[in-house]
Amino acid sequence: MTLPDVLALINDVLQAVIVIFGSAVVLYNVGRGFRSQITSAFSALITFVVIAYLTELLVSRAIISNSAETWLRLEWVGIAMVPATQYHLSDALLSMTGAPPQRRKHFVVVGYVISIAFLFLVLWTNLVAGHVVQLAQTFHLLAGPLFPLFTFYFWSVSITSIYNVWRARQRCITSTTRRRMTTTFLAFMAAPLAVFPYLVTSGDARQDVPFILWPVLIIGNLVVGIMFALLTSNLIYFDAASPDRVVRVRLYKYMARVPLAGTIVLLVYVLVNRSSRLLGLPAETALGFTLVATVMLVEWAVHVFKRPLERLFQLNDDPDVRRIQELGERILTTGDLHQLLESILAATCEALRTPTAFVAAITRDGPQLEAVVGPLTEPEAIWHEADWYALTPPEAENDTTAAQLQTMGTFIVWQNFWIRPLYSRKGDVVLGILGIWARAAVPDLNADEQAMLEKLIAQASEALEDRILQQEVFRAVEGLLPGVTALQERRRAATFGGLPVLTGADGPTPALLADAEEFSNLVRDALTHYWGGPKLTQSPLLRLQIVQRAMTEHDTPANALRAILASAIELQKPEGERNLTRAEWLLYNILELKFIQGGRVRDVARRLAMSESDLYRKQRVAIENVAHTIANLEKEALESSPEEANPEEPAVIHREAMTSL
Repeated sequence: MTLPDVLALINDVLQAVIVIFGSAVVLYNVGRGFRSQITSAFSALITFVVIAYLTELLVSRAIISNSAETWLRLEWVGIAMVPATQYHLSDALLSMTGAPPQRRKHFVVVGYVISIAFLFLVLWTNLVAGHVVQLAQTFHLLAGPLFPLFTFYFWSVSITSIYNVWRARQRCITSTTRRRMTTTFLAFMAAPLAVFPYLVTSGDARQDVPFILWPVLIIGNLVVGIMFALLTSNLIYFDAASPDRVVRVRLYKYMARVPLAGTIVLLVYVLVNRSSRLLGLPAETALGFTLVATVMLVEWAVHVFKRPLERLFQLNDDPDVRRIQELGERILTTGDLHQLLESILAATCEALRTPTAFVAAITRDGPQLEAVVGPLTEPEAIWHEADWYALTPPEAENDTTAAQLQTMGTFIVWQNFWIRPLYSRKGDVVLGILGIWARAAVPDLNADEQAMLEKLIAQASEALEDRILQQEVFRAVEGLLPGVTALQERRRAATFGGLPVLTGADGPTPALLADAEEFSNLVRDALTHYWGGPKLTQSPLLRLQIVQRAMTEHDTPANALRAILASAIELQKPEGERNLTRAEWLLYNILELKFIQGGRVRDVARRLAMSESDLYRKQRVAIENVAHTIANLEKEALESSPEEANPEEPAVIHREAMTSL
């Protein structure tokens, strides 16, 4: 294998790596969605660069000129569209800094039209790119009569894009945004430098590629790869609602698991494919074993060295973040609590030689069975036939229902159970009860059994108390989430918005109401998780003014939003007696049966005597009506002055709001 062949192979590998990382960036942005102009434009730019590099790789593997010409002309899909997408990205960056778009938005459209026109000329004529010719290691197209015009368009638009980014940098105020925009400015020429068809200007004779060209191509691809990496690592923060540390962690973990793993597999494939004869194995066998082993080792390395690498790159170095991570790893979930209590009850049954034991928590809604071991017949009678709130001795003596509770030492004998109250660590609050199937009419524990039981009871009490403390923390965090979310969005908007955003009195609500379709989608998501779920507890609708006012009557923001949704649904209810078949009741019936009662689509459609497809269509209309109602009420709340709003009462939903529907 000659030195030029080695250099050509290195160049192909570098191009393949750029294709892998570029495709991974596009897929990452697809997962995030394209609500941001910057994300959409950057994804389009990377896509066309990947198309150019991928087709160039395929051209280098072509064996006949006809197939090479097909790939070369398809390569112009990327070449022709790069200037338009680059200008689109620069316009999005400049607009984010607050510069009014005015004429630029028209230039974006014009740029796409011109690029598509040049692409059409390449695909169907020889005016821009002519016939295919072959060098020693590759093919290329000759320049057509209009190629100088395309060159002028290509570089003039690229330079204008750079100028827009420079203007955006000058408008940045904070040191962080200025630094990121500076890096973006320096790396913004990566796309035009990477895809411009330099070989089009060469002659048409068959000749060898000059040796000096290979180092130039390799260095150029290295520089282009670094510039694209810088662009990705900087543009990923723009218009991101999450904090920088969250965006950074997500990006680095994704890059380690997807494109980096793909690149390592590619390198192993190339090396093994060319050295399989030295190993004395068929190429298929060597490739199969090594590729599987490579994938496993890469995933193992990412898993094992994830935390050290995070500390090395300071991805999660904030003490607050570490404490939250530890809390998430060590938190006692409901499943963990039930598992622990079942183990305690099993040990209790073994120690006392009894078939059944249970633990129930005393909640505001009454006793709630947490765990049981053994048969427990008629458990509802345990809750309804005794007042387990009256367990402390002073209360038990005076309570009328305490006559059912016969105290025997530390136990309360109730029907066929020995009951032990479970107290908090301070001994002043009853957390629950531990019930043991009575093996005798009177508790007859010996000293060893009593000692073991006291230890088990202490552990059950601690588990219940810790769970209650965690639930209080969760309620507090749930109450903080809307405010924290609003602060993060205000932080993101103020990064470039400056004084108007920070001093605006309207807050984030107008942004929610600006897009009627998006607002309707938010209402639909909240309704789908009406009885609990992240689409309700983390909904942007929690920032609505009417929800904030309703929180004075509800313990959590989720309950306040649920009350607003329920009231808005009630406003869809026609006058008169309810009827499941009349047309005027159809939308209300869908909302009430589907979301309030949580019925399945098939069951709701059967009750309303309609097809499932028709149900989905009518459901969309019903949700739009609910969204319209809530939007009108929110606008009324925003228009009313603070003095007119009574902070002691929740938002009142009145039927007059329906007149605009």
